[in-house]
Amino acid sequence: MVKRILFVEEDAGFRRGFTHAMREALGEEGFGVSFVEAGSLAEARSRLREGRLDAALIDITLPDGNGLELVGEINDGGVGPRIPTLVLTANLESSVAVRALEAGASGALSKLVSVPETVDVLKRLTDAGHSEV
Repeated sequence: MVKRILFVEEDAGFRRGFTHAMREALGEEGFGVSFVEAGSLAEARSRLREGRLDAALIDITLPDGNGLELVGEINDGGVGPRIPTLVLTANLESSVAVRALEAGASGALSKLVSVPETVDVLKRLTDAGHSEV
């Protein structure tokens, strides 16, 4: 079964590169994944209301707000069914990780993490539901 992951990231070039690398790496491990992309909070909310998502990977800095707002909305069930979320950020400080967890995310991940580590985290995120990653 293919896992559908919402990927919210304002930089279209990064989104394309990231999703390509993750599809290839996850596919090599026999793990089917489909990314539903969004470049803003508004677009992400629309995708969430459409449903059929297994998890969400959300950048903090978005053109129309803070990704942590979206994490909170997902956790509260305000934009569709609750799904496991992970915050993705270029600057992963402990305060960011704490704020992500407080908003209801399963964890936080640096954009600079290796592909194998990211693959492992995404597999755990989609397989483990709301458990910590």
